[in-house]
Amino acid sequence: MTRIRRWIADIFVLQLIALPTFAQGPQPSGGTDRSVWLSYFGDQPLTKLWAVHLEGSYRRTLGLSQFEQLELRPGITLNESPAQQSLIAYTFFRTQPTANGSFGPPPIVGKQTENRIFEQQQITYRLFDKGDSAPQLIQRFRLEQRWQDTAVDGKGHTDKIFSQRVRYRLTAKIPLGRSGLPEHYFVAYNEVYVNATLKASSLFNSDVTYSALGSRLGEHWAVEIGYQFRESSAANGVTGPQDHSLQVYLLSTAPFRHVRK
Repeated sequence: MTRIRRWIADIFVLQLIALPTFAQGPQPSGGTDRSVWLSYFGDQPLTKLWAVHLEGSYRRTLGLSQFEQLELRPGITLNESPAQQSLIAYTFFRTQPTANGSFGPPPIVGKQTENRIFEQQQITYRLFDKGDSAPQLIQRFRLEQRWQDTAVDGKGHTDKIFSQRVRYRLTAKIPLGRSGLPEHYFVAYNEVYVNATLKASSLFNSDVTYSALGSRLGEHWAVEIGYQFRESSAANGVTGPQDHSLQVYLLSTAPFRHVRK
């Protein structure tokens, strides 16, 4: 187990070292972005079945010199069983494209806004046994309705564009310990985004890969530090924008009040 921990840690360190210079091959037409995400993810229980879902993310360029995006996401979670959850949520985005960023190079200028509603189903599988020290596979299905407001140089803000998108994520979560509630874990996922609008230029929208090391901060809190790579589509089969980001997540399941079991 010690060797496995060292091996995972070495890979993680190499990912962080490679972050500023990862994409040295052919440059994507939409630009290459390197950024830092600071995020909070919470499901705060109200009862055994219901919880308030709260997310917030703040994004800047890798050197922290420029703002890129603010994301706020409130929602309601239904815990149908210990292994199955449903979520409906609203999302607000405010984005500031950078010169070489993945949020839109010129002629897209100024702050962009997006409003989004989504419906989600998540299923967790515990492997080998049912304890907290068992590895997990997590499937997540999400359907999104998006209203995008884009500012173009010389034209001002265009009309809001409506679109739909389907997302599928497969996550592996591996506790780094065998007894009780392990303090540390390794997590990785891949998520595929597919356009579900008839007028979309292509079926594929984007693909996201993420890996991180996590540490528990008590019964209801955890922190993750990881690396995410995102590649988006572009018209006519040209390589789309790419994004390399350092992710820092604070996760919580702390209840607003005591929930009777």
